[in-house]
Amino acid sequence: MTIFGRIETAVRGGRRRNAPPWTIFREFTESLNLIEDFDQIAMNLLGTIREAAAIERLVLFVHDADIGQFRVAASSGYDPTELRGVFLSGEDRLAKWLKVNKAFLDIDARDGVMAFLGEPEKGVIARLGLALCYPVLSMNRLIGVLGVGRKGEKKRFGAEESAFIYSLMPQAGIALENALLYKEQKERFRRMLRADRLATIGELAAGAAHEIRNPLTSIRSSLQYVESRCREESERKLLGVALRETDRIDEILSTLLSFARPSEIRKEPLDLVALLEESAALVAIQARAGGVEIRTAFPPRPVVVEADGSQLKQVFLNVSLNAVQAMAGGGRLTVEVLPLEGGKAIVRFTDTGPGIPEEALDKVFDPFFTTKKGGTGLGLSICYAIVKAHGGEIELRSRPGEGTTVLVALPAGARSPA
Repeated sequence: MTIFGRIETAVRGGRRRNAPPWTIFREFTESLNLIEDFDQIAMNLLGTIREAAAIERLVLFVHDADIGQFRVAASSGYDPTELRGVFLSGEDRLAKWLKVNKAFLDIDARDGVMAFLGEPEKGVIARLGLALCYPVLSMNRLIGVLGVGRKGEKKRFGAEESAFIYSLMPQAGIALENALLYKEQKERFRRMLRADRLATIGELAAGAAHEIRNPLTSIRSSLQYVESRCREESERKLLGVALRETDRIDEILSTLLSFARPSEIRKEPLDLVALLEESAALVAIQARAGGVEIRTAFPPRPVVVEADGSQLKQVFLNVSLNAVQAMAGGGRLTVEVLPLEGGKAIVRFTDTGPGIPEEALDKVFDPFFTTKKGGTGLGLSICYAIVKAHGGEIELRSRPGEGTTVLVALPAGARSPA
């Protein structure tokens, strides 16, 4: 019997009862040739399954090379809060089983496999109420995992329904892989443009700061001279205000120069976990006052990086404080360390704040750009300069209403901390 014969019952049981299975399969395959956007392909896959097989709860995890995990890329039937903070590790047993076996996992029918899985994967399966897990493969590489939620407490998926979903996976895997490559290429190009733009801004900022400081010094000296000879109290107060404003301008120029030309970095082996624990302790009082809970997820062993501890702490404090201040009505900040293969360590800050509009995401590291009332717009600019000077990367991801994630990638050190 052909695959279409096996899935005909499943399709008839779905919403498109009058559509032949080969028609649905052909429509889905043809649609993939017309779409190059990753998000549209992912939603098209979920929509096809949902409409043909009457399945409501679906979630697609896609491998994120930046963090070495499978993150939620698309979903159907789930509230966004249910998916917040849900990841599958590429090193966990579920991913390895799906990759090796190249078959879907029926949760209820494979007790032995479920016993083999680790607690993190079991937790995700239980939290999302998954009944089936499918590998999304391309060239024998696991690029994603499709999770199918249960129909009800006592309802199980039949062989035909499971086979129908499985029949879509090969074409979906190829299309998603191509779209991911296209998306990654665009992202690399965007990062290159941003780096060039910020380098140009830095050169202009350094030149402008030096040019402004010379006349500012003369202005300040003149104000001090006039203040020393002034007898009227009201005039002395005005001159005092003017002097304080020149000092404020000088501080802004110093901060701008820190972005354009960071201080000399003195690298030494240090434990990233210990540094983050210190930073979290410093932010804790302000977080509690704002109703923000700080959660940490650190490895039990030290994660060693070659870095300047004071400058790196400045980055972590700035990112943490930005997150706390963004959650004015309270919320949760999660700080994690993800040791990765290939000599990198990732620090991930995730908040439950209001998020940032898409049009502002590419400007968040620009000097003087800020979405915070009363902010100078230099904090993240300096964080960017410090991380780049360490040979690392800093990236911000956000959507309105879904919080913000900041990723700081650093080269891992080879020696133990002193």
